[in-house]
Amino acid sequence: MFEYAAEQRTYEISGVKIGGEPGLVPTVMVGSMFYNGHIVVEDPAEGLFDEGAAEGQLRRAEEMSDATGLPTMVDLVAENAVAAARYLNFMVAKTEMPILLDVVDEGAMVESLQYASDQGMMDRIILNSLNPHSGDRVYQRIEEAGCRNAVLLLHSTQYMLSSNKDALLEEMIPKAEAAGIENILVDTVVIDIPTLGLAAKAIDRIKDRYGYPCGCGAHNAIASWKRLKEKYCAKAVTTAIGVTSALPIAVGADYVFYGPMRNAEEVYPAIAMIDAAYSQQVMEKRIRLGRDHPRYRIG
Repeated sequence: MFEYAAEQRTYEISGVKIGGEPGLVPTVMVGSMFYNGHIVVEDPAEGLFDEGAAEGQLRRAEEMSDATGLPTMVDLVAENAVAAARYLNFMVAKTEMPILLDVVDEGAMVESLQYASDQGMMDRIILNSLNPHSGDRVYQRIEEAGCRNAVLLLHSTQYMLSSNKDALLEEMIPKAEAAGIENILVDTVVIDIPTLGLAAKAIDRIKDRYGYPCGCGAHNAIASWKRLKEKYCAKAVTTAIGVTSALPIAVGADYVFYGPMRNAEEVYPAIAMIDAAYSQQVMEKRIRLGRDHPRYRIG
């Protein structure tokens, strides 16, 4: 199990390791903040928000990280460059987490990248994301801003119903590397329940063939399940959130977008249990694990 053909790549981004053999490097948890409908946001166009409530969610995620041994990154979602700048300033002041910069508009994204560079934040930034349709100006600004970390989102209608996304990846890698991206993370794309299965299979395939750290937005499967609570019950939602995020990890994913950061309490224990279980395969090879590994934190 997990005997990959390709050597597995492990990066360290702003103090957080990501990638490698399942069970060795703890899964990286990525929670979203300031997304559309986030209760702390008061004015998404201006980037105004309840700082106390936002900090409370960050602190709870950090507490869960300490309790489980799972490192945390934040997916910072912004409507425009003005909002992104305010959110970035807050994150840099309040937490040491690496920041996935997730700006909806491509023009605003390049402007936000430059802002992060000008403010000396770039070592904390992971561009989220490049996709097969990203324009030349994005790659140009990546190079100008000195961005070294990016998620490659393998989103294409042509390959949506296929787990073989090699052609997309092979098209994007040379462009990303030419722009100076050194740490490539691959997102195999989840938009609903059926594509969660395809994304999981694609993770195994890409790690085996290329060795890049892989993950996906597993939470999108829950977001698309409109009648979950109505048809079943509120507890079913909590259970489904944990299981959905755990599925890609069980097949070898290195990170997971688990949805709103406020879901940390429901998700972290499930992922930590998988990491602890798979750690025995690593120890069977006589590889020593650090004492901060989930194996030792959850016992």
